[in-house]
Parts: sequence; structure tokens; C-alpha cells
Amino acid sequence: MRDVVILGSGVAGLTAAYHLRDLDVEVIEAASHVGGRTLSETFDDGTWANYAAQYVSDDKIKVIDLADELGLELIPSGFHSNDLRAFDPSASEDPAAVAVWIARLEDEQATRRPADSAELDQVSVAQWLDDAPQAVKSFFETWCGSLIFGSTIETSLYGLMLIWGDNRTSAFTDRPVARSNRGDTVFRGGTNRLTRALAEASGATLTTETEVLAVSAIQDGYHIAGIGKDGVHETTARHVVCALPAPVALNVIADLPQTKREALGAIRYGRNIATPISIAAAGQTVAPCPLVPSRPDQTYNSNGFVLRTPGDMDSEGGCFHSYVHDVFARPLWDDPAASVQSGAVRALVERFPQLSDRIARVGYRRWRYALPHYSPGRMRHQAALEASVDGLHFCGDYVLTSNMDGAARSGELAARKVLAG
Repeated sequence: MRDVVILGSGVAGLTAAYHLRDLDVEVIEAASHVGGRTLSETFDDGTWANYAAQYVSDDKIKVIDLADELGLELIPSGFHSNDLRAFDPSASEDPAAVAVWIARLEDEQATRRPADSAELDQVSVAQWLDDAPQAVKSFFETWCGSLIFGSTIETSLYGLMLIWGDNRTSAFTDRPVARSNRGDTVFRGGTNRLTRALAEASGATLTTETEVLAVSAIQDGYHIAGIGKDGVHETTARHVVCALPAPVALNVIADLPQTKREALGAIRYGRNIATPISIAAAGQTVAPCPLVPSRPDQTYNSNGFVLRTPGDMDSEGGCFHSYVHDVFARPLWDDPAASVQSGAVRALVERFPQLSDRIARVGYRRWRYALPHYSPGRMRHQAALEASVDGLHFCGDYVLTSNMDGAARSGELAARKVLAG
């Protein structure tokens, strides 16, 4: 019987493993790689591609601390997170009306209330905007889709307040937010450098390509059954740290209390399809990028190609971290990968025609559980989401806040609970 088995090797699970490195720990991962949505790829020319988690904004203090502890290099991102986040209200059809509703939102942020207050948690952004002009509704619909991977129907007013503006750590603006003095950064070599370093430093046994099928309580611990490339995988442990997406956890863990089941069942996710596009340095010879038919009028890039590796693209080459978020990913979900990749390439070439003969490679990855929504009613389940069940502890980006820093903090919290016995 091991001390701990951790289910899932994303930021949350591996942060827990890192803080439990003095114990006998096994990490079980369904994918062939560790790191979950920090997946990245490094190429011979020194460039890299990220497939999901892209940058570390200056409020991600826990991630920055982990990077420093592990000796990882964070470098300036080359853009400000506001470039990704900001939609210019003046560009809307009714900028004066949008400004009025932004002022109302900021008034809401200035009044601290419990996160599960009905007027914040039970009200969707769409309901809050009920009597707003159409231009205002369209503005916030675009904003919620791009930043929270959900529509205004799927996002609570509290969720909008939490993610809005320059705050992101608290829904309210009456207290200062801790920030790094480094500005927005990225991991040199790709975000996966963080999770691979956590895995190595943890000393844990890593079992990849193994899907967990069932977790059940036994005397003095838990039995974990899965199926992997070598057949059935079974192990037991005194403690289990579950870092699986909420719907998966709900499906594989037996006999959870009803409050826990309701809490996990309340979590909804936006989808994401990543198509990172690598660009060769100017003057390099690359094979022509083959294209196949893709949907006409479909959006194949959600971020305007703002996200890219830092450095001079002409002299060094680099990568555009292209993706489509939920509202655009859903129609493409079952399309052939080559079609989605071709659509992304066409969008890039339309924006940067001078790069048409420098496209070195195009990646592809689908993320069904890309980003947990702040759905109406989510915050009333917060205590149950964080709660342990005997020796079973939960972590992930749905437990505290829906970002990489929240995942890391939840992993550390789960480890503390294990160590507390």
C-alpha cells in the first residue's frame, strides 16, 4: 500500500506530488504525457509550441514561486495580457451604452459580498444584462466567450466580476492584489517545463497511458483500478489526491457523499482546439504547407494571433499559439484535424501574408475539459468542492480559481491535508 496515489498529472496533481515528495507517491495519468493542458513541444531550432496554457500574468504568484524553486526561466512574454483580454468598447455599435454597463460592473466590484450571494452567484450575466441594449449584450458575450470560454448564459455575475479588468484574483476591488514585479511572462521552452520539473522533483512513480476506471474505499485506504497499455493496473494507497476533471472524478469515484456529487456535477467546462503554428526564420527553406478544405466563414483563431513566442520572428522564427475557444470549437469538434489546421493556416496567412512560405509545422490538440466555467450556482458549492472525504482529497482548476495559479494552490492545499493525516 502506497502512501498516496494522485489521479491526474496536470499542474494541480503534480504540485501536490511535489509537496509530498518525502512520501511514497504514484501519479496515474491517462495521457502519454505529463502536464495536462501545459502540454508543449520544443523543436531543434530552439523554438517551442504551447498547446493550451500560454503565459503567466503577474498575479500568478504561486506559479512564479514554483518556477523559482525549480530553477526555471521565466522570460517577458512580449505582450501584455490586456492585449489578449481587452475589447475596445469604443469599437462597439454603441460605445456610450457599453461604458454605462462597465461602470455598473465596476460598482458591483466595489461592494464586497459573500461569493455565494444570490444576486451574484445565482444571476447569469445574460440576466444581469436583461434590459441592456443589444450592443452591450454583444460586447459582453464576446468578452465572456474569449476569456471564460462560456457565454453570458453560462457565466454568473460573480464569475464576470472575478475575471473582469485588472483584478482576476478577487471579484472585488476593495483590497490590493499581490503581484510580481516581472510583468507578464512565459516559460522559456514552453509551459510544460513547469510540470515536467514538478514531476522530476517530486520523485513520484509516474504511470502514464493509464485510464482510472474506479476508486473505492477499502480498510485503511483506497483501491484504484485502471486500464493501461500493459493491461489492468491496480494499486492501493492510504490517501488519494484526485486531480481529474470534475465530470471524470464523479464517474470513477464510488460512494461519494451527495453534497460532493452535487458539487462536482455543477462544474461545466468550455472546450478548446489548439493549432499552434510554427514559423521558420526568414530565409529558411520549408516544404509547402499542404491545405485541405475547411469551413468558409468559420473562426479558426480566437485570439487574433496575439499569443506568440517572444523574440524576433524574422531572425529567430517562433510560434503563434493559435486556438479556438468553446463557441467556435464546438462546430469543429468532429472535423478532421487537417481541416481545422488548414483553417488556422488560412486565417494566419490572411493576417500575415508575408509568412505564407515560412510555415514550418502546425499542431493539433482537442481539450474537452479546457476551462471550468463560473456557472450560475457554482459558488454555493465551494465548500463542498474543497472538502476532503476521509482520505480522499480534491484539487484542480475548478476547486479554487479557474486558472493555472488556482490549480497550483489547490494542489498544495491537498498535499497539506494529506500531511495533516
